[in-house]
Amino acid sequence: MRYFLILITAFLALQGEGITLPAGWEAEFLQKVTNPKKKVIRYEGRVLMSRDKGLKWSYRKPTRKEVCSDGRRVLVVDHDLEQASFYRIDKGFDLAKILKKARHYKDRIYTARYDGRTYTLQVDARGRIDQIAYRDDMDNVVNIHFKKIRTYSRPVAPSRMRCVIPKGYDRIGG
Repeated sequence: MRYFLILITAFLALQGEGITLPAGWEAEFLQKVTNPKKKVIRYEGRVLMSRDKGLKWSYRKPTRKEVCSDGRRVLVVDHDLEQASFYRIDKGFDLAKILKKARHYKDRIYTARYDGRTYTLQVDARGRIDQIAYRDDMDNVVNIHFKKIRTYSRPVAPSRMRCVIPKGYDRIGG
């Protein structure tokens, strides 16, 4: 669950030196988490982001789940478990501040040191962020690669950003 909370806040305010994110953004993603024993877990899905603090991750593999956030709260709808979990974001991950600290390293790669952690960011030829890598609190290496990136001059419609809880699902928290 910690990965979801970190990733959710990671895309709420992308702006920085050479790295831009428009008002609305969506992409397919491949997230790879490698633990200290070199075990790898891969996640695949689609992400929608709106600069007005809306975010929706739709995971397709290895399990089907949706993660939605407004920047203060998180809703996780796990379709395999048929449950919805509600969370508050206590300690945010302020990517806007990270990106302000981002410095060009080489080619299309930037690095930033923030809150005791180093982030590596890569942009595509058009300056759009297409990869993020960092080491999390449990010493896992997290790498997220974006493809089929689509940008919009307006925020994504709120109706597309909502997680729907099907009838009969258990509700946990909030």
